[in-house]
Amino acid sequence: MAVPALFIALFILLLIGVPVGFAIGGATMFSMAAYSDLNMAINAQYSYSGIFSFTVMAIPFFMLAGLIMSTGGIAKKIVNFASTLISFVNGAIASVAIISCMFFGALSGSGMATTSAIGGMMIPEMKKKGYDPAYAATVVCFGGIVGPIIPPSLSFVLYGATTGVSIPQLFLAGVLPGVLLGILFLIANIVICTIKGVDLKSARHDEKVPIKEALKYRLSEIIKSVKDGFWALLSPVIILGGIYSGVFTPTEAACISVVYSIIISLFVYKDLSWEGLKNVFLDTAVLNGITSFLLGYSTVFSTFMTYEKVPQMITEFLTTVSTNPSVVLLFINLILLVVGLFLDTVPAIIVMAPMLMPTIRNLGIDPVHFGVVMAVNLAIGLCTPPYGCNLFVGAAVAKIKMEKMFPYILPFFLVALAGLIAITYVPWLSLVFV
Repeated sequence: MAVPALFIALFILLLIGVPVGFAIGGATMFSMAAYSDLNMAINAQYSYSGIFSFTVMAIPFFMLAGLIMSTGGIAKKIVNFASTLISFVNGAIASVAIISCMFFGALSGSGMATTSAIGGMMIPEMKKKGYDPAYAATVVCFGGIVGPIIPPSLSFVLYGATTGVSIPQLFLAGVLPGVLLGILFLIANIVICTIKGVDLKSARHDEKVPIKEALKYRLSEIIKSVKDGFWALLSPVIILGGIYSGVFTPTEAACISVVYSIIISLFVYKDLSWEGLKNVFLDTAVLNGITSFLLGYSTVFSTFMTYEKVPQMITEFLTTVSTNPSVVLLFINLILLVVGLFLDTVPAIIVMAPMLMPTIRNLGIDPVHFGVVMAVNLAIGLCTPPYGCNLFVGAAVAKIKMEKMFPYILPFFLVALAGLIAITYVPWLSLVFV
């Protein structure tokens, strides 16, 4: 009875608008007190242990680095570099936004941070070029979900911390799937803009230029933008190079990214003031407080589920349905997509990863590959109503109601599903570098 009571209480609390962290904590405490003989003191104990981890320390530091980069000029340099790469196609401005999200995701590791930073710069520009504000916001929102896939990724840090899977291996596994999703979104944008006649190539060039001259000009522009944004583009090289070479851990890499971004923003680009840095620290403290609360009580929730043998029940159910890993992965994808409709990435990973891991191991599915599959599922959830965090951010930046984005969400959602299917059933995409 404890498990049904837990989920009914959680659903009711979410339905009436209780914040997710309080809903998870309230439902757990109610079920624990009413239907188990566990000592309530374990709520405090496991909440503390859930955040008292060297690995989990990477999360606030990557958050801080992302906020510094978005306000300190680094994001702007990335946008300029992306513009030189893709400005020759139909839907160029929106394509620049998507590529910028891919690069910024390799710095911040967060979908919401990427959507906020790139959206703040690119959505107004897209509006000027005649894009529907709702479409502009949707493009940036889906571009932002690449952030939790391309390393360094907060999703992989959480998954690794809760399952014991190697985080550097997860980072390596996320490279190709993240790039694949970004390319699919680029193609979708170009097709949509071509059909709708928005930001067409012919409208930007009055005279044709020989291919040789065009390539020479393009190359010179790329070299110029690389020089101009050299210090911004060097950041992922330092962070990821240090992790993969074994020089420092993911947590140490997060700390280094903070120090590096502060130095570059304050003293090289000089787009960040000391007052601005103070405000960034305050914003990060608030954001980390919310995340830590979620993390702590999600650990209690997960522990209570383990005590009630929910992981074993899930394993029994899924293996009863089928012993074929491909069929089980299909069911798990459906479960995770539904979970993503209602839960943010942080609580979803902490709750679901430990419950699903026994099933994954029993069926011989590689835990690193499954980590990527889970991250992609929950990243898609950032752009699906009713609880799509990227959608909230995109709508706020574009100054529109979220409902106006719904017609544009569907085609990008279908493209994301196609990418998810490829990543799920072609493990090579995730494991080729591992």
